[in-house]
Amino acid sequence: MMKTKVILTVAVIVLGAVGTVALYGVGSNATQYRSEGIVIDFGDYLTIWVDAGTGNVKDPINLLTLAESQHMSAGFSYTVTDNNLVSVTYNSTTYANDSTHSWNLWTVSDGSFDAERNPDTSLDVSDYTVAIWAYTDADGKPMTAVDATGTSVYGYAAPNSIVSLSPVCTETLNSVRGTQKIVGTDMYSDYPEEIVNGHNDGSIAIVGSYTDPSYESIMNTSPEMVFCDASTYNQVQMARMLRSSNVNAVVLYNGEDIETIYKNIFISGIAIGYNQAPQAYLQKLDYYIQVLHDLAAPAEGKKVMVALGSDPSPWVAGNYTYINDILKELHCTNAFESVGGWANITRESILEKNPDCIIVIDSDKYKVEDYDLMMSNLAMEWKSTDAYPDSVFLLTEKMGSIAGRAGPRFIQPMEIICELIVPESFTDPVPDKAVGNDYHDYLYLTGAME
Repeated sequence: MMKTKVILTVAVIVLGAVGTVALYGVGSNATQYRSEGIVIDFGDYLTIWVDAGTGNVKDPINLLTLAESQHMSAGFSYTVTDNNLVSVTYNSTTYANDSTHSWNLWTVSDGSFDAERNPDTSLDVSDYTVAIWAYTDADGKPMTAVDATGTSVYGYAAPNSIVSLSPVCTETLNSVRGTQKIVGTDMYSDYPEEIVNGHNDGSIAIVGSYTDPSYESIMNTSPEMVFCDASTYNQVQMARMLRSSNVNAVVLYNGEDIETIYKNIFISGIAIGYNQAPQAYLQKLDYYIQVLHDLAAPAEGKKVMVALGSDPSPWVAGNYTYINDILKELHCTNAFESVGGWANITRESILEKNPDCIIVIDSDKYKVEDYDLMMSNLAMEWKSTDAYPDSVFLLTEKMGSIAGRAGPRFIQPMEIICELIVPESFTDPVPDKAVGNDYHDYLYLTGAME
C-alpha cells in the first residue's frame, strides 16, 4: 500500500479508478444546487454575492439594484449605460471600464465548468448554474464559481457545522478560517492541532477513511455542509448521496497544480461565507511565491527529481502536479516533466535522466535520523546520478506529510526546497539534508502561513 500518511492526495494513482463506483448504490444524481442571484467579481480574489431575495429578481441589471441594498454598508453603487454595466464602486474603490479592463456578463451553463461571456444582459439567471458580472482584462476570466461537480459555490447559508472528508479539505478549510466549524473529519486529517485535539476529546467525529467515508457517521454529526475531495470517486458519490439527503456538499478539485490549490482555497471560503478570508490568504501566497522565485534564481536549469520514497523504481512527480509547479517557480527543470501526473518509473530511467538533485518525500519508512541508512540503501542507479551523494535530500515526518498534500501549505515545502537547492540565498539555510518535525525552525518566510 502507498504511504497513506504521506500522500493521500496522490492515492488516486492507485485507487482512483478502482471498482468502487457502485459502492453506495446511488441510482441517480441529486437535484443540483442552483444559485438564485448573481456574482459580482472585482478581480484579485474579491467577489460578492447578490441574492435574488424575496422579490425573486432574475435579470442581471435589476440584480445590481438589489446589490445596492444588500451591500449598502460597503457603499455599493453602479452605472449602467445602454443595458451594459460600465462602473461599480465598492468599499471606496471604483472599478470602471477603461482601455485595459471592462465589465462583462458571464454565465456557467448546466453541465459545464467554464464561464463564458454572454451578451444578453436581460437573461434569466435561473437558466444557468451561476451568472457573473466580472471586471477583467481582455484575456481574463471570472474566478471559479463552481466546484468539481459543476455545482455553484455561491448562495449557501453560512454553515455552523462542517464535515471534511480528506486532509486536503481540512487544511483548505483551515486556510479560510473554517476550522472552528468542523464537527467531523476523515481519520487521516491531522492538521491543525485543534482537529487532533477534537478527535481526542470526542468533539470532532471520525467519519471514515479517505477512500471509504461512512454516510451514517457523517449524518450522525448533523452537518450543514460537507467538503469532499474529487481525487477519489467514492467522495464524489458521497456528495451525490448527501445532496439527495438535503445536505449541502462542496467537492474540491483534484489538486493537480498550484492553480487548482488556489481554486480550492477560493471556493471553500466562498461556500462557507467567508469571502474575505481566501483573498487574504491567496494574496500572501502570491507574495511568498514571488519572493522564493527571486531567491531561487541561482538554481536556473538545475534538474530535479522528486520521488515518493526511495524504492529503486519509485513514484515521481511529473507534469500536471503541484510539485512540478514548485520546481518551475524555483527555476528548476523537473527531470520527469515528460510524464503526466505522478508516475511509477523504472530505475533505469533515473540513470537516463541523471538528475542534479533528488528530493525524497517519505515519512513512513525513514525518519530524520535514518538519512544515512536511506542513503546506504539507495539503488545503484540512484547512486550513479550527479545528485549522489551531495544533493540527495529527505523530507520526512511532518514535513513529509505537508509536502505530500496538494493543499494550502505547499508554500512551506517550497521554501524548504528552495533552501536546500540554493543555500547561498539564505543567511541560515537548513543545516542538514533531512527535514522533519523541526521544519518550522527553518521557515523564515512562510512560517506565518500556519
